[in-house]
Amino acid sequence: LERIVFYPTEKAEIEELNFRAGQVHLTFDLPSTKIPVYRRQAPAQLRSDPLLRVEYINFNTTKPPLDNPKVRRALALAIDRTALSQRIYNGANQPAHGVVPPDCGGYAQPPGQRMDLAGARALLVEAGFPNGEGLPVLPFQVRNDATMPKAAEAIQAMWQRELGVRISIESYEQKTWLQNQQTLAHTIAILGWTADFPDPYTFLDLFRKGGGNNWTGWSSEEFDRLLEQAALTADPAARFAQLQKAETLLLGEAPVAPLIFGARTYLIHPAVKNWEPSPLGIHRYQFIRLIN
Repeated sequence: LERIVFYPTEKAEIEELNFRAGQVHLTFDLPSTKIPVYRRQAPAQLRSDPLLRVEYINFNTTKPPLDNPKVRRALALAIDRTALSQRIYNGANQPAHGVVPPDCGGYAQPPGQRMDLAGARALLVEAGFPNGEGLPVLPFQVRNDATMPKAAEAIQAMWQRELGVRISIESYEQKTWLQNQQTLAHTIAILGWTADFPDPYTFLDLFRKGGGNNWTGWSSEEFDRLLEQAALTADPAARFAQLQKAETLLLGEAPVAPLIFGARTYLIHPAVKNWEPSPLGIHRYQFIRLIN
């Protein structure tokens, strides 16, 4: 390559138009609604690579009724993640039952938050809110992009239908959406994290007490202790065992409800060679060739 030109493009829809016009060889993203079209009409131009990322519901555990772990867990167990994956993300993203994605340094995921509607309803009864009675309408904050409001609408329908829980969806531009969560000025929101390095610790450390990225208001001395033990353990199997216990505790307390694992779905021109998948999203451009 003699040079590389990066075009800052605000919307994936515009980027897709630029690709079709021959103005770019590669897009960063692709609207999920376009995925079925390219699968049918131009599969050679469509790529979907695994990305070490998780997107999750971020509960503010300092606000009633979400200060009750039974309410949070009930909500987490009433999400059909497979339906989200297929209907909202068009199958490009795997359903997430835990916060650590697959293929993360050889770590084996615990069972996580599997859909259990009967269990969810029983938890709401135990919390004093049978069929959602007595619960206020819960505000659900999303970023005003092409996908997140649709995911929130799908979850809204699931919770209303299965639990009688009502939510109101509030859409914000990215800066406000992030600031509200940083300052715990939210009730429920969607958030995500991409790995800094391929290891489960980078995901679990998000929820340590006092951590700069812990925007849930939740903390657990036992969780922090397990992370500290893992950090001091040299044996990989023993270290992963400690991290599995920590993730199991986190998912049981449910300050978060994982939704989907990451994937980078994009368009690539057939002339681009040696473009390999990158779970961390970092590419080595010196290996790339353009062959017409």
